[in-house]
Parts: sequence; C-alpha cells; structure tokens
Amino acid sequence: MLRLSGAALGTGARSRGSLLLLWLGIRLCSASGFPWAEHYGTKSRYEGLGAAPLPGTSWLAPANCTALQLNALIRHGTRYPTKKNVPRMREIHQLIREQGDQGNNSLVQALVGWHMWYNERMDGNLHPLGTSEMARLAKQLAASFPTLFTARTYRGSRLKFVTSSKHRCVNSTRSFIQGLESHLNLRDQVGGQWEVNDRLLRFFDHCQKFINRVENNNTALHQVELFKRGPEMEGVMRNMGKKLGISPEALTTNMVEAAFYLCIYEFILKGIVSPWCDVFEKEDVEILEYLGDLKQYWKRSYGYKINGLSSYKLFQDLFQYMDQTIEESERNQSISHTAVVRFGHAETLLPVLTLMGYFKDDNPLLANNFEAQKGRKFRSGWISPFAANLVLVLYSCSGARGLGDKYKLQLFLNEKPLPFPHSGNLVTDYEDVKYSYEHLTESLKFNNVCDDYSYFHFILFLLLLFLFLIYD
Repeated sequence: MLRLSGAALGTGARSRGSLLLLWLGIRLCSASGFPWAEHYGTKSRYEGLGAAPLPGTSWLAPANCTALQLNALIRHGTRYPTKKNVPRMREIHQLIREQGDQGNNSLVQALVGWHMWYNERMDGNLHPLGTSEMARLAKQLAASFPTLFTARTYRGSRLKFVTSSKHRCVNSTRSFIQGLESHLNLRDQVGGQWEVNDRLLRFFDHCQKFINRVENNNTALHQVELFKRGPEMEGVMRNMGKKLGISPEALTTNMVEAAFYLCIYEFILKGIVSPWCDVFEKEDVEILEYLGDLKQYWKRSYGYKINGLSSYKLFQDLFQYMDQTIEESERNQSISHTAVVRFGHAETLLPVLTLMGYFKDDNPLLANNFEAQKGRKFRSGWISPFAANLVLVLYSCSGARGLGDKYKLQLFLNEKPLPFPHSGNLVTDYEDVKYSYEHLTESLKFNNVCDDYSYFHFILFLLLLFLFLIYD
C-alpha cells in the first residue's frame, strides 16, 4: 500500500500535498522495479536484494550426514535512521525549501510538499519490517534444521542466544525467539532468554589498537575524504544542484548523502519510490554506493589489518563451540548447545568475513579507481544488508574412515551456500577448515592483538629525552 507523509496540511500546503500525490502517482507508474536497490550499501533491504533463496535450493545437507550444531551471526533487522543522520536530513530538506527553484520545477515542489517525519527519537530503533525479518529467519532455520531447533532443545536451554546491548539488536533477538516459539507452537513461553555480550559482538568498542589506529585516527579514512573532494562526487553535487536549482557550492557531501538516505529509507520503510530518488541519476547512485563501500573497506575491512583482527575473539568463539560439540559427540554425550545464535551489527559481520578472507579484491578500493572497481567483490550491500546472516553448520557423517573426515562444515551467507576460501568447496572436513585458520584459532598467539603500546612507547621516548636533556 502507498503511504504518503504529507497529511494534515493547510490550504497552501494542501495544494503542495496534491502536487506531491500526483507526482508520486506518476513516479510509481513509471518506476520499473526497485529504485536502484542493488546500490544501497549497508542500508539495503534484505528481501529487496533477493537474498532469500528459492525453496529447496539451499540448506542441503551432505549425504549420510546429520546436523550437530548451528552457529549463526546475524545483523539486526531493518531499522529507522539514527539520530546522527536525522539532522542532516532536516538540513537538506530545509535548504531545498529555502533555496530550491519552486517556479516550474515539479521535483522541487514535490520535495517542498514532502513532510519531514523522521526524528531523533527513532535513533536506529528496529522497524516492524525488521521484526518480521527476524521472525521469518527463525522459522526458516527451524524448518531447515528440525533436529536442532525443537521444543525439547528450546525448553532445555540448548539453544543459546547472545546479543549486542543496542536496542535494535536486543529487539531483533526477541523477535527471532518469538518467531521460533511460533514455529514450535510454544504458546506457554514468554519470549525466551538471551545474554548481552558487547565484548563479543561490539568488539570494535573494546579493541584499543583499532580505536587508536582507525576509529580515533583522523587520517584513517584519507581515501574517503579524497573521494568526497574528487571529480565523481563533484559531478553528483553538480547534477543535484542543477535539478534543484541550487548552487552546488551550497551543498555538502553530508547533505548529498542525507538526500540519498531519504530515498533509501522511504523505499525500505514505506515501500514507495520517493521524490528524493529523482534527485539522482543511476550513475550518481553508483558513486554514492562506492563512497559507502570505501568507508566500510577502510574502517571495517581490508583497509587496515586490525579491522579484521579486532574480531578474533568472536571468530574463536565460533570454533570453541564446535570443538566442544565434537568432544561431546565423541563421548556419546548430549550436545550442550544445538544452536548458538548471535545478534550484532554490520560492523560485527564485515570484520569476521574479512578475517576469513572473503570478498577481497585484487586491488584495494581507492579514491582514484572508481571506474576500475565497478566489478568489485566488496559490495557491502550484498554482503551485509539489514538482517544479513552468516551460518555455519557442523555435521557428523557416517561411513567416515577416521575422525578427520567424520565431521564436516557447511557455510551460508544470507541463506546461500558460500564456498570455503581454502578449498573452494561448499562442504569440507571440519579439521581442514580449522587447520586453514589455525593462525587465528590458537588464542595464545593473539592474546595481545588489541593491545596498543604505541602511546606508551611515545611517552617513554619523551621521558628518556627529558632525562637526557636534564643530565646532559
């Protein structure tokens, strides 16, 4: 259903609202499919990208194998804008109202008549769509692995849920559990229990080396800043200014991004093609997607080694649960946890996939190679849209010649099989996978990975220099 946001208007405003209604009607009739939804970056809508596979084409277990445990890392569902972005949205809307060419410019008239309904109180809260995404994913996993997700394993606390403390993650966890309870017909339950663990799922807030060298380093995103001032972004601002009748000098990159976010959120939250989308051409959207990917690449992925390494404790956590499960299986014990489901952020998932070696391009993403990177592997929207999920399934297989090929592992990203980097296979021996990541899973080698002694060394140097000057 089309939902418009220009209600409760006065006489003059009512006229602008009618123009907006007419414009939207024409725009919707002429729109073919989604408004460039494949270029929305980490704000992409999960189902809008066709992330969910066709029935019967995924979750295929290896022959003669039984699922023992499922480990999942899930990004929270679709959310509202954060309080950081809302003022920027308000700023570009106000600029258009004050400086836009309202004469015969139907686009500007439509934007002036558009009602700014976003506010800071939303601050990234989970949207109802995000609630349904989590419930659907829970039902899909439970239906695909019925021996792991049962009323018995649920009531026996053998399904473990861990979440980031952010409300959108906690509410995603709650929605997932409610979807699972519905699937299992557990009407006597009250929403389940979960553990909050920010050190595990918001590791980037607790890794001092990452904080010092990337998060709080003004030069860490140098390539992003160069791209903002480069010819591609200048072209976007020039096109935008021309469409709105506003001088490009009055625009900032924050305003341009805010207008793009308004296009995105109006589509993913309301299901409408907003007039904000017509501010841009497809080429502009591709450039803005690249700007977003540059940020993710340099702050969360291959730009700096610490980005991936900062997630090492979470990566080890996955294997520790699988190691425990194999030990229990070998001793013919009941499996303690048939599923461990974790809820985090795009900033949680991207470093883990980076650590595993996925989506790495031959050449780094730079400010000056936009054209060369149009076919890049690193597309954050395809990797980590809202409700993105990385699922590892551990199997016990009959007819094995030894322990090495008895236990096998299968990996899924956004419900689609993902080949292992070391072999290219969709299913491989657990021991082979563990051996390929041995340098990451041996915790003693990485106890100090997040410690940063650079400031200590600097202070020590100053102290020694001071002492040298005193006693010279």
